[in-house]
Amino acid sequence: MELCAQRDVFTADSIFARGKEDKGMKNTLKMYVDSLFEGAPSTREITELHDEILINLEERYDDCVSGGMSPQRAYTAVISSMGDISKLINKVSMEGAAPRGLFENSVHMKKGFFSKYGYIFTDENMSVIRGAIYAVMWLLIVAFYLLVSFSSGDWNETWLIFLFGAILTLGVNLTGSIARYSRYGDNSRSRVKILKAIRGNLSGILWVGSALLFLVGGISYRWREPAIVVIFLLAAAVQVMINAVIKVQINRYKD
Repeated sequence: MELCAQRDVFTADSIFARGKEDKGMKNTLKMYVDSLFEGAPSTREITELHDEILINLEERYDDCVSGGMSPQRAYTAVISSMGDISKLINKVSMEGAAPRGLFENSVHMKKGFFSKYGYIFTDENMSVIRGAIYAVMWLLIVAFYLLVSFSSGDWNETWLIFLFGAILTLGVNLTGSIARYSRYGDNSRSRVKILKAIRGNLSGILWVGSALLFLVGGISYRWREPAIVVIFLLAAAVQVMINAVIKVQINRYKD
């Protein structure tokens, strides 16, 4: 017997009730499909599968109702024809899932931004995003430099703004590296890469920041205060501490 072979007889008085029931069954059908995908990851592949199944079932339902079946019978017939799709959902979930990183494995992030939009944070996309951030950031820095320089008329000192830009660049690079290596999964390899990225970028921020302080101090004291060279000695001490702390942490995760 075909899916929509059965027909129901309707009286004139039941036409309005049938239309109302039809709308209700459509909502029930969507709720049923939604329930099948509860717990599935919010990936593009899963969303496409959900929509495809829902559209297919709605088309079958409409065919049954148009063929003379009541909305309730049509709903029951369509649902009965589905079979078990849990294996298909699990298969698509596994194929479309990116490895969970440090962020996703935290309790807060399992249902948060990184979990919902995890497909964005691929290596290729991260390069595009980081490049766009660099471009916008440096355009704003140059605009700010020109604005301050023209306003103050002091072109001999305003170039220090570019050192601030270098520090911001290192900060963006650090953030991008952490997000990128987190996508490798929460394992020793990813943690070592993240720690090395932290060490490299923090060292850069430390020395660029030290140079900035040295130049600002030298300009402020008109280079008459030799004690400002102590800034670099303090920076060297901080660098030793950073290297030691990061090295100890890296040794924890090395195979």
